[in-house]
Amino acid sequence: MDRELSSNVAGETGAVHVYKGALAASRYIRPLSASALEFCHEHQQTEARHLALFSNLVPSHKHTKLLPLWRIAGWFVGFLPTALAGSKGLYVTVEAIESFVEEHFQEQIQPLEQKMKNEMDCKNNTTPELLKVLNHCCDDEVHHKEEAAAKLLQGEFDYSKVWWATPWRKVVHWGSAAAAEIARRI
Repeated sequence: MDRELSSNVAGETGAVHVYKGALAASRYIRPLSASALEFCHEHQQTEARHLALFSNLVPSHKHTKLLPLWRIAGWFVGFLPTALAGSKGLYVTVEAIESFVEEHFQEQIQPLEQKMKNEMDCKNNTTPELLKVLNHCCDDEVHHKEEAAAKLLQGEFDYSKVWWATPWRKVVHWGSAAAAEIARRI
C-alpha cells in the first residue's frame, strides 16, 4: 500500500503543477476566460488538499524520489495545451487526466473494500479510514473530470472535429499511467 500511496503523492504533486502551468500559460501567452481561471484556482486548491492528505499518510522517506520530475511534467502538461488551445486545451487535458485518476483510485479502493469485508472483526484495522480518504479524493477527481467535460460541451466541443484532442487524451492517459507505475517503483 505504501507504493500505491506514494504514486498518489506523485500524482497529486503533478496535478497541482498542471494548474500552475495552465495559469502561467494564461498569464503569459493565451489568457483564459474568468470561468477557466476560476476552474484552475478551485481545482488547484482541491489538488493541494489531496497532496497534503497523502503526504501526511506516507512518511517522506517513502515518497517517490522523482517528485521534482512530476512537478516539471505536471507544469508542462498544464502549460502546453493551454498555451496552444486555451481553455479547450485545459479542459481536454483535465478530463483525460481525471479519467485515468478515477481508474487509478478504483484500483486501490476495490481491493481495500474486499480486505475490509474479510477483516470486519479486526480491532486495529485502519482500512475504513484509508477508504474514506481514497473515496473522498476519487469523488473530487470524478467531479473535476465531469466539470471539464461539461465545459467542453458548453462550447460545443466535438472531439471528431478537433484533430489533436483524441491523440492528446491518449498521450495524457498513457503518460499518467506510466508516471504512476514509475512512482510505485522509484
